Amino acid sequence: ENDGGVDWTTIASSLSGTEVRKKNLTSAKGYQFRVRPSGGVDAGPFSPPSEVVVGRALSDGMRRLFADLGGDGTLLRGGTRRGISLDDALAGKEFVLLYASAHWCGPCRQFTPQLANYYKAMNPQTAGGSGEGGSAVEVVFLSADHDEGSFLSYFSSMPWLAVPYDSDARESLMGFIRVSGIPRLCVLDGKTGRILEDNAVGKPLDVGRWRRLAGR
Repeated sequence: ENDGGVDWTTIASSLSGTEVRKKNLTSAKGYQFRVRPSGGVDAGPFSPPSEVVVGRALSDGMRRLFADLGGDGTLLRGGTRRGISLDDALAGKEFVLLYASAHWCGPCRQFTPQLANYYKAMNPQTAGGSGEGGSAVEVVFLSADHDEGSFLSYFSSMPWLAVPYDSDARESLMGFIRVSGIPRLCVLDGKTGRILEDNAVGKPLDVGRWRRLAGR
């Protein structure tokens, strides 16, 4: 922890690659890291401390919005049934786009590929759907399909995240953004959960404009 007088703590005895993920980094002061070649007692000296790194955290506003996920707060990712925790999925995102859509809706089927192209451009490292990239934008699908099978079939073509079909959060989030017709793409401020744009369908998807709306 980046706090004067705090002793260095070993977080890993060895590394298998050039990137490391570390959970539960919650200090607002941030953290610094050092590494050194492996070799036991003959290991070389530590590197100089890294720049201060502040861990990503999910805002209280976003956590409240997704409270009805219940349990371990898991979303689905990348057109599969694999889960990802709410914190891993949305922490640090500037904007969260709630996408209400359904396969039976013709305009939705026309808009989904356009949104997918935008998402892949914004998330080049996660175009396969990991949901864990460093992009400013994340999309969360809220299904308006009539049954879970239709939801899963439609979601299989999407690279972003989804609220599970049987989760109470699906209905509560659609109620929060007041879905009266689809497709609906509601832009939320990821830092507060505040609605910045009621429906971005048919409008330019512009992070710069959303930042201005958020006062950043």
